[in-house]
Amino acid sequence: MQKIGSVISTTTVEDHKYHEYIVRNKDPKARGYHILHGVLAVLLANHTGKASEEIGWAVGDAIYEYLVNRGKTIEDIQKNPDEFEKTVVEKLKSYEIINDTMARSTKKAIKDVLPPMIKLIDKMWPKDHNPKHLNAMGEAFSSDAQDPIRVLKAAGIDVTKEIEEVRNTIAEITGKKPKDERKKSSTSRSKKTKAKSKKKEPAAEKVNLPSDALLEVLSILQAFEFADYSEKAKEKALQKLSSMIEGLLKDKPTPENLLKLGLYAYAVELIRRGEFEKVEELKKLQN
Repeated sequence: MQKIGSVISTTTVEDHKYHEYIVRNKDPKARGYHILHGVLAVLLANHTGKASEEIGWAVGDAIYEYLVNRGKTIEDIQKNPDEFEKTVVEKLKSYEIINDTMARSTKKAIKDVLPPMIKLIDKMWPKDHNPKHLNAMGEAFSSDAQDPIRVLKAAGIDVTKEIEEVRNTIAEITGKKPKDERKKSSTSRSKKTKAKSKKKEPAAEKVNLPSDALLEVLSILQAFEFADYSEKAKEKALQKLSSMIEGLLKDKPTPENLLKLGLYAYAVELIRRGEFEKVEELKKLQN
């Protein structure tokens, strides 16, 4: 493994010789680097309320210290999470991202996200280090991957449930209601409103959005999220959406094309403003 700056580089995992070493020797340290770093960075950015690249550096340093310098593994995190949590917290403090007052709540946040995160790692990187899985990981985490989830599914790795569990856990930790709770709350409010209102409100007119355009937008946003909202992924997503908008502007302004333009423009603004919580609302529009 290499350390470039303060970030763990996993490029050697994709190197043929090291790839063979992992497969033959079942090196446990090869498992889960991407997920461990990505999930913790997203969690801590939300927990601290700071969209700072220093969070990524601190998390990278902590992972390198724990897994590489100390020779620990994902299994060691499961057995003794306290040691890993303390390592991450200390690195965050050294970067002045958190202070002593925030240390306790930050440690608890990390503790709460570890179980679903490790479950995701186990699903994506089975302990037998199947070459098929390693190849799929390399392709999915490549900057050229348009839809990482689809790449994984094609290799027989369906992590939809595990990713959703991680998302909901982060939502709970950071004070955002998971989807099922939002539905319950919405249903409860709806019932109360209906009970109070004697006059029935007219039903809202349903607009059928172009399913292909909506799927394209969701795929782009999901790929951006999977890339941990990096600047490179942001630039790539915006370029693709701009290209799609440019293509439609050359066509006739039909109702369908105008709806597509609206979707693409909406996605561009979500990315620029960082309002990714609205992606869940977009998903609800799928037929």
